Amino acid sequence: MEKKNKNALTIVCLLLFSILADSNAQQEDFDVRNYLSTVSRYGVVKNVANSTFEPSDVPNGCTPIHLNLVARHGTRAPTKKRMRDLDRLAAHLKELVRDAKEQGLALEEIPAWLQGWESPWKDKVKGGELIIKGEEELYDFGVRTREKFASLFNESYHPDIYTIKATQIPRASASAVAYGMGLFSGTGTLGPGRKRAFAVVSESRASDTMLLSSTVARTTRILEKVKSLLLINSRNLFLTRSLIP
Repeated sequence: MEKKNKNALTIVCLLLFSILADSNAQQEDFDVRNYLSTVSRYGVVKNVANSTFEPSDVPNGCTPIHLNLVARHGTRAPTKKRMRDLDRLAAHLKELVRDAKEQGLALEEIPAWLQGWESPWKDKVKGGELIIKGEEELYDFGVRTREKFASLFNESYHPDIYTIKATQIPRASASAVAYGMGLFSGTGTLGPGRKRAFAVVSESRASDTMLLSSTVARTTRILEKVKSLLLINSRNLFLTRSLIP
């Protein structure tokens, strides 16, 4: 029974890859690898030429007086958990291709990149850090922000005026630094690019109710539960001791 289920799964997966191959034949610029992530990179929406994307502009007759921006970190390396998932996926794909060969199925219908595919992060120990592409994304984002809202940056830099906050997560704080470097590029006196120093403020993960509200709420619930258990145990201990002559 298990063998039949395994064979059925192999046929379904190969059928899926066959459909994707047909799609590639009909639309050459389609690449399934661009659709395997949980979120898209910042650069995906640049130079979009279809009608599904409408950039936001300042309405006629209006002048921006304040800007609040909440941004996600730039492109990062997979976390350790995701790297383990990718290793398992590679092993599973290898098994499916092997089963297809044993059953004499047409391997030309399987994308060439999938045969022998291995995770690019195989054997890597650490992950989750902001990669160079992510740095570039946030730097460019900062440059575009200043160009789009130039009137908001006429005043000299002061951390109380241009406040940049980040969570206490390395990829987030690194993204904030890259964004600030683009935002204030050419406004300082440091180095050939006239960079300037700027402040990035972070709060403790346990008390960051603005940027990590869900994490703080979950931590609070856990602490309250622990307190209740401790209180119950201390009462039981008191009762036990009071009953001892």
